[in-house]
Amino acid sequence: MRVSTAYFTQRGLTSILDQQARLADMQEQISSGQRISKPSDDPTGAAQILRLEQALSVTSQYQRNADNALNRLTLQESTLDSVQDSLIRIREIAIQGANPTINNSDRQSLAQEVRERLNELVSLANTKDANQEYLFSGYKVTTKPISQAADGTFQYDGDQGQRALQISSGRQIKDSDSGSDVFINIKNGNGTFQTSANIANTGTGVFNVGQVVDLSSYVAETYTISLVTNGSGNLAYNVVGSTSGQLIPSLPQNLVTDAPDYSDGGSIQFNGIQTGITGAPVVGDSFTITPSTTQDMFSSVQKLVTALETTINNPAGHSDFLNMFNSTLSEMDLAFENITRVRTSVGARLKTIDDQININEDFKIEMTTTLSKVRDLDIAGAAVELQSRLIALEAAQTTYTRIQGLSLFDYF
Repeated sequence: MRVSTAYFTQRGLTSILDQQARLADMQEQISSGQRISKPSDDPTGAAQILRLEQALSVTSQYQRNADNALNRLTLQESTLDSVQDSLIRIREIAIQGANPTINNSDRQSLAQEVRERLNELVSLANTKDANQEYLFSGYKVTTKPISQAADGTFQYDGDQGQRALQISSGRQIKDSDSGSDVFINIKNGNGTFQTSANIANTGTGVFNVGQVVDLSSYVAETYTISLVTNGSGNLAYNVVGSTSGQLIPSLPQNLVTDAPDYSDGGSIQFNGIQTGITGAPVVGDSFTITPSTTQDMFSSVQKLVTALETTINNPAGHSDFLNMFNSTLSEMDLAFENITRVRTSVGARLKTIDDQININEDFKIEMTTTLSKVRDLDIAGAAVELQSRLIALEAAQTTYTRIQGLSLFDYF
């Protein structure tokens, strides 16, 4: 077989170019620090890198969602803490206002502070986050949740929604609470029923807010307690239910003649309810118990402002104030308990987010380590291989030069 000079030349050039290409690939790997720069370098490894990068990208988004939820819930928790501080101060003012030794002017001053606190509560309910979105508007984050109408009533303009953010593949977290749940849908009275005194009463009876002592016997209806003179000529009371009818005295006794004597501060019990009247009511006075309905926190505080601003000129007027005071105080306590309930929920969600953030970070570290093993270059090994390929290239070049210089004429 004859080997032509052109063949020797072509083979030599091919060998040199091949070594140069390998050297260029190694230089690119070292400069980038990555073993795989294109899928053809390692198809299996390239596919694994793609999966790992996607997992890291998704987890990073989960972390951003978790951070956003954490920021909103932290702000909400701080806001609700301020709301409770205001409610505590309003309660203190209410107790001061119930002191019979202060005069109307003092109560007016107290009313002014309560009004300022009411404005503060409305402002807190309308808190915005860093993105200028309302915290307590549900899904309607650009709508101001609480406003006061011209007639003094308060209205909620948000919705019932709770935004949820995905913080892991299998976990969502609600980053807010609707203002309706926090401030609006709060039971009045004692949470089961509410008590009130007839505005036409002339005595000084003060009605206890009462409680349910036997839930199985409780019947939700309207009850009227009336003061009468019984057959013994004593001040007495009777109780009539709007559905259950005469309760005290029990049938078939006479509603008035057989009515039990009134006792200042004595317990009045019927249909699972326990309440009482203190002071000196008179014949003809009446008191009512009705099932609780919902009432917003702001209206409860407004009732206290109205009570404090009402001029008291006689003992009966002070009794009217105390009846309003008892009702309002109970409602503010329920509002405080509701805020505590929401704060407890917020705290649980904050704990969940903290735990998930740690889990996500651990996952990112694990994925990053795995990605580094698959993609990153062993620099020390690459340097040795680079030197080896330089030697191979030099050898190819030397061999080519020597072979190219050979000629048969040198041997004649």
